[in-house]
Amino acid sequence: MKYHSCNRILSIGLFTLGINFLATHSYAGTSGGIYDMSKFLNEQHPFAQNQTIISPDSKFLNERTSTIDKEILTPVRGAVPLKKYVLDIKNSEQKILKNKSRTFVPGGGGKTHTKTRLDHLQVKKIKSDNVFSEIRIGALWHDQGPFSHRKERGYDGNLEILFTSPEFLKKIWGPRPHMGISINSAGDTNQAYVGLTWERDFYEYYFANFSLGAGYHDGYKVTDLQDRKSLGCKLLFRESIDVGFRFQINHSIMAHLDHISNAKLCSTNEGLESVGIRYGYHF
Repeated sequence: MKYHSCNRILSIGLFTLGINFLATHSYAGTSGGIYDMSKFLNEQHPFAQNQTIISPDSKFLNERTSTIDKEILTPVRGAVPLKKYVLDIKNSEQKILKNKSRTFVPGGGGKTHTKTRLDHLQVKKIKSDNVFSEIRIGALWHDQGPFSHRKERGYDGNLEILFTSPEFLKKIWGPRPHMGISINSAGDTNQAYVGLTWERDFYEYYFANFSLGAGYHDGYKVTDLQDRKSLGCKLLFRESIDVGFRFQINHSIMAHLDHISNAKLCSTNEGLESVGIRYGYHF
């Protein structure tokens, strides 16, 4: 009996010492002898990667996710890793900045188009402070009809500058003023001209324009030469048509036709047309 009593007393004493040790030891994270389970529950899983995580309700997430759904970024279990989230944000910003295009001045109304390609091409018109709208250069086949007989030879080098449409021209659909020159390679009729150009876009990348103005030439008013035109007056009416394709925002290529004549206001009126290709650069 004494042997069993001693064993019972010894067991109770060891059990009591063990409880006191657990209640007082520092690493147990206790307070008043009661174990704090919240610390255990909030610890990272031992098999998870050693990285900082961010809660979907945090200030950082709320500040950076104005256009991103937090439910998409946040998995069902656990929070979003901070490192991965920051990389996702940076990649999204880089894609947007990379796809932002430059501004250009494509046509009527004194407007500038700003294109930004995200899922599709969006066009926004804003006012332009640039006086110069566009410069065009071209190679034209001189005196090729279709409204007059072919007499003169050679090719024309063409240079044209278009200006931003001023406010007062909005009443007539906002044409752009232009001035230009065409020089003939064979020494035949050259011309300088001014006028207004009306332009409209269609099918997103395509455009067409019509111009009306006046041209001054250095050819003959009246001549018997078989290879030169009798144009009647030095100052003539000038019209032109372009149909083109715009690419990389600022650049365009177009087919061109122009015509000069005096509308039978002078003694002779043979007229002269040139056709060709022109390249345009929008400022």
